[in-house]
Amino acid sequence: MPGPQATPFQITSPDQAEALLNFTYGARLLEQFLEPSTSSRAAHALAEPANRVAYHVRKLAGCGLLCVAGHQGKRVLYQAAAQTFSVPRALVRLDDPSTLIRPVMEELTAAYVQAIVNWQSRHPSEPLLVNLSTHGQAAEPPPEEPYLPAMRLRAVRMTPEQYRQAQAALDHILTGMDCSDLSADARPATFVLMAFPGQLHQD
Repeated sequence: MPGPQATPFQITSPDQAEALLNFTYGARLLEQFLEPSTSSRAAHALAEPANRVAYHVRKLAGCGLLCVAGHQGKRVLYQAAAQTFSVPRALVRLDDPSTLIRPVMEELTAAYVQAIVNWQSRHPSEPLLVNLSTHGQAAEPPPEEPYLPAMRLRAVRMTPEQYRQAQAALDHILTGMDCSDLSADARPATFVLMAFPGQLHQD
C-alpha cells in the first residue's frame, strides 16, 4: 500500500473531527501509523493498555482516518490515511478554545502532580531546590536522580524569525527522541513543548 496521501485529508463529519482531536487517542495515536503498524505495537510505543488502544484504532479506522495496509500473520496492519488533516472551523468549537485545551491541560497537570508526589515519596527529607538561572551562563547539570520531574518556564523577547527557529529546534529534539528502547531500565517519559506570543499575565 502506498504511504499516507500527500494532500491534506479533508475532515467532513463531527465523528471524524472528534476522533482526530481526542487528546490521547486521536492525532497522537495516528502518528504511530505513519508507517504500517499493528495496534499492539502502537500500544507498546505509547505505554497504553493494548485493549484500549485496539478499541480506538478500530474507531479511527471506522471513520476513515486509518486504512488497512495488510496483515502480519493474524494481525492487521494499519496506516494513517494522510500525514496532514484539515478540519473545517464549523467542526471545531473554536469560539471557546478551552473546550479543546482544558481537558489536555487537566490531564497534563494531574500526571505532573503525580510524578512530583512519587518523587517526594522517594526523597521524604530532601529539600526543594529552586535554581535561578542566569542569562548567558551555562545551566547546571540536572541531579543524578533518574526521571526527575522538571519544568522550565521562560518569557523572552524574540523576532518572528527567532520564534520560528526556536519552535523548529525544540520540535526537532522531540521528534528525534527514540521511544523504542526495550532495555529493562527503560520506562515511558513525557515531554511537553508549549510556545505562544505574549506573557503569563497581560492587562
